[in-house]
Amino acid sequence: MNADIFSKFKDEKGDFKSSLIDDVKGMLSLYEAAHVRIHGEDVLEEALIFTTTNLTSMMKSSPSLSCSPLGRQIQHSLEQPIHKGMPRLEARRYISLYRENEKWSHSVRELAKLDFNLVQALHRQELSEISKWWKDLDFASKLPFARDRLVECYFWAIGDYFEPSYSVARVFLSKVITLTTIIDDTFDVYGTLEELQLFTDAIARLDIYMFC
Repeated sequence: MNADIFSKFKDEKGDFKSSLIDDVKGMLSLYEAAHVRIHGEDVLEEALIFTTTNLTSMMKSSPSLSCSPLGRQIQHSLEQPIHKGMPRLEARRYISLYRENEKWSHSVRELAKLDFNLVQALHRQELSEISKWWKDLDFASKLPFARDRLVECYFWAIGDYFEPSYSVARVFLSKVITLTTIIDDTFDVYGTLEELQLFTDAIARLDIYMFC
C-alpha cells in the first residue's frame, strides 16, 4: 500500500488534522501503522511524531484514560509497538485487555482463548520433544560446563516461527541454537587453545553435503 494514502489525514497546510486527536483509537492505529514504514515514507515519519506526542500527552492529562484497558494498551504500544513484539505474547496480552471490556464480543474472546490454548499445548509438546533430545545427548555428564538453556533457545525459535504450522522449524532451530550456545561457551571460556584448534580443523574438514 502506498504511504501517500495517509496524506488524507492532513489539512491544507500539510499538518495532521487536529480533529484526529479526538479519536483516541484512530490515533493508536495510525501510531502502529507508522511503525511499518520504510525509508522515504515521510508522511509516516511525520505521523509517528504526531501520534507519539499526542498519545503521550493524553496519557499524562487523562487519569481515566490511563487507567482504562485502552489506556493500558496505549502505554504498552508506546513502550513496544505491536509490530516489534512477539505475536503470541501480544495475543496473550490483548486477550487480557479484551476481557475487561464488556462491549467486545464474548464469542471472539472465547475463540481467541481457545486458539491461544491450542497453540500453547503445541508448544509444550514441542518443548517435551526437544527436552528428550537434550536428555539423550547427556551433555550434563559429557560436557558438565554446558548450560541448560533449552527453554530460552526454544523461546527464540518461537520468535522466528510463531505460526503453528512451523512446528518442525521451531524444533530444528531450537536444537541449532542450543548447540551453538555450547560451542560459543566452549570457545569463549572453557576450551584450551589446542582443543579449539583441533575443533576448528574438524569443522573445516566437514562435508556439509553429507547432511543434505
